[in-house]
Amino acid sequence: MKVLIVDDEPFITQGLSVLIDWEKEGYEIAACLENGRDAYKFLKENRIDLVLTDIRMPEMSGLDLMEKVKEEGISDAAFVIMSGYDDFGYAQKALRMGCVDYLLKPVDEGELLEIIRNLSINERSRQEEEERHKEIENAYRGRNMISRLIGTYDSESTGKIICNEVLDKLVRAIEVNDAEEIGRLVHAFYREAKNKGLSDESVNFNISYLLFQLIRIASEQDEDVNHEEIMNFISESSFEESLLKGKSDIMIRFCLEYAEYISQLRKSSVRSVLSDVEKEIREHYAENLSLREMSKKFYINNAYLGQMFKKKYGVSFKDYLTDYRIKEAARLLAGTDRKIINIAEDVGYKDSDYFVQKFIERMGCTPSNYRKEKQS
Repeated sequence: MKVLIVDDEPFITQGLSVLIDWEKEGYEIAACLENGRDAYKFLKENRIDLVLTDIRMPEMSGLDLMEKVKEEGISDAAFVIMSGYDDFGYAQKALRMGCVDYLLKPVDEGELLEIIRNLSINERSRQEEEERHKEIENAYRGRNMISRLIGTYDSESTGKIICNEVLDKLVRAIEVNDAEEIGRLVHAFYREAKNKGLSDESVNFNISYLLFQLIRIASEQDEDVNHEEIMNFISESSFEESLLKGKSDIMIRFCLEYAEYISQLRKSSVRSVLSDVEKEIREHYAENLSLREMSKKFYINNAYLGQMFKKKYGVSFKDYLTDYRIKEAARLLAGTDRKIINIAEDVGYKDSDYFVQKFIERMGCTPSNYRKEKQS
């Protein structure tokens, strides 16, 4: 939080600058000024959270400064007034004007600390409240938009979806991010709607069906995907009004953006799972790991995981695991005197003969010869 100190006595501003550890308390001294006029100009050009100001100063008093700032709305900074006069009248006026506190000079360190710590707590609470309101507003906007478009879509309403064949094809094109097919199908949808003489209400219902399917395919990418995020993506895509007015170019742009969004969701999900699988191998390679167990653990199709794993690493999960185990075995053979049968167990092989066979396949020699060569 940024602090502005205003006092016509330089030793006061300097003293306040070092009276407490501002940085430790989460504050930063933005400036120290000698009069209200300069402070007024500074506040117009800089974001400040706290103004610590004397009441009586040349050119413009602290009270005048606060009044002018609040009247013109140039800053939301909290004001703390300081005065060398034990005058309750000043305190009353300052508090009526919205000052958060009033300090008598010489300023007590404990009192000042209490004030700025309370301000920090209030500011954090305000920011958290703003974030909560924003999340609620976004979620409501997304939910409200989808509800309005989808309306009473249910199994009894399927008869209203006149263009569902072309829309289903469009959903599949979006799912695989086929830009050329997306453009062709959007034009086909509007052409079909026009040829059949669909009313605006019917067109909107068909678009609602499309959005319903798009939400579904986004959800299928990852069961933990945030549904509010999906709805917010749709509501914030600048397409809502134009889309409902039958603008094919807007529809195409939206579909292309959504196709990219689906693609990113898929990549993010797969990349995360592959990273988790790789970590699992590093940490538990000596255990009985299998692709099937990995797919169950990370909730992903077994065949799909195998395909993605091979695409990223160039080898199957089984071969990757074997390579990792043999590399660890080679490290132990070269750096320790442990028996080969024990090393085989250390890296996940209960059958030492099978371990030797795999070691020869990967390293081109037996474990004992490898050890002799490395240790010599």
